[in-house]
Amino acid sequence: MKLLKARVLVLLVGLFVPLAVQAAAKATELKFVLYFPQVPPYMYQDKESELVVGLVPEVLQDFFSQQNIQVQYVADNRTRAEHSLYQGDVDAILLAKEWTQHPDKLVFSEPLLEHKDFLFSRQPMATAGQLADWVKGKAICTRQYYVYQALEPFFQTNDTARVDSSSELTQLTMLLNGRCDFAFMNEHVANWLLHHHFPEQQLYRSASGFNPVGLTVAFHPRWKPQMAAFNRYLREQQQQGVIAQWLKFYVTKS
Repeated sequence: MKLLKARVLVLLVGLFVPLAVQAAAKATELKFVLYFPQVPPYMYQDKESELVVGLVPEVLQDFFSQQNIQVQYVADNRTRAEHSLYQGDVDAILLAKEWTQHPDKLVFSEPLLEHKDFLFSRQPMATAGQLADWVKGKAICTRQYYVYQALEPFFQTNDTARVDSSSELTQLTMLLNGRCDFAFMNEHVANWLLHHHFPEQQLYRSASGFNPVGLTVAFHPRWKPQMAAFNRYLREQQQQGVIAQWLKFYVTKS
C-alpha cells in the first residue's frame, strides 16, 4: 500500500510540474497602438499579409520575445490613443515627449532615432537663407492638428498660409497638384512616400531641417520596471547599426 501511494504521488507530481511550467511561461500581453492614418516607414499594416510591419515592429520584436511579451496591435487615431494610454486601456504608443499633454503621467523610452522636418518643393530651393524668407507669402501643406514650432510664428502673423490635410500622403498630393508652395514633413515619412507613391516625381527639400525630435515609445507607468532593460536593448540596436538598416530597408522596399 505504501508503494502504491508513492507511485500515485509521483504521478501527481509529474502531472502538476508541466502545468506549473506552462503557467510560468504564459506570455504577458502588451497593447501597442497602430496609428490611423498610419505612418510608414515606422509602423503600418501590410496590405497583402495584413501584418503590422515597419521599422518599429522589426526593432522591438526581439526584445518583446526575450521578455516573453506578446504584442497586440490596436488601431486608433493619435488623440484617442494618447487618452487611452493615460487611462491604461493600452500599454504603449509611438510618441515623443514634447507632443504629449501630460508627459508626467507616462514613461518614455530613449529615442530609437531622430528625425527632422523639411520643406519640400516642386522647384529647387536656395542652399542658404532664413526660414522666414522662404515661407513669407507662401502656402504650406501641413497635417491637421499638428503643431509646428518652427512655423507657428509665421502662421500667427498671417505671413504664411496653412493648408491642412488628413495625412502625409495627402500633403504631397496637394503639393504636386499646386495647392501649396511647400509641404512641411518628417524626412523619413517623406522619403517613404516619394519612393512608394511618387517614384517618377522630382521634389526638392530645404538644405536644413527643423524641429529635431527623438522617436520614442511612451509606456503606461505600469511598465516602468522594464524600462532599464528596454533602453539598454535600444542602445545596443543603435550601436550595432540595426535601426539604421531597418530604416533603409523599409524606405526603399518595394
